Amino acid sequence: MVYQEITLIPNDDIPPYAIWSKLYNQLHIALADVANGHGINTIGVAFPDYRYSEQHDKGTLGSRLRVFAPSRDELDKLDLPLRLSRLSDYVHIKAIADVGERATGYVVVERYRHYDLGKQVERFADFKNLTVEQALEHCLAHKKKAKNYPFVRLKSETNQRQYHLHVRQYTVAKPQTGVFNTYGITNINDETKASVPHW
Repeated sequence: MVYQEITLIPNDDIPPYAIWSKLYNQLHIALADVANGHGINTIGVAFPDYRYSEQHDKGTLGSRLRVFAPSRDELDKLDLPLRLSRLSDYVHIKAIADVGERATGYVVVERYRHYDLGKQVERFADFKNLTVEQALEHCLAHKKKAKNYPFVRLKSETNQRQYHLHVRQYTVAKPQTGVFNTYGITNINDETKASVPHW
């Protein structure tokens, strides 16, 4: 397995969240291009400095991103130096390197979505074939508080609307194989959660 590490460069004019937005928008487009153009869905990411406190319900993505792939050829096709060339004042990209013996563990990175009550009720009513009133009663009894996981602000290419990509990253005991979406993370509904090395 190989990887490339991207580090945010501190900038007095642009806050880190804005750099994350610029970086991730470009990465998302690049991952969609290699998925559509080459059928590659094996490129995953991790945030080495990710922190989230359950107790305080807050966290941070940190200032580094690692992009992993099974082979050098796949990262060559992604071509991060070209894709992120416009951001050279804001990010530093290391050359492709082998993971080798660096990993001390493995993490799963997934998107966290919390649906508002109205959407939860609609989905549950459809799923269980219940009336809206019955679904509302169930959802109110079992409603979970939304988690404040770290996020990246993104803009949809199709409708230009802004949205948040909330990131949940957690350790797993052993490597797990699977596919990654065009955010470089595993889908929350996937049976097998794909993992990436962590150190």
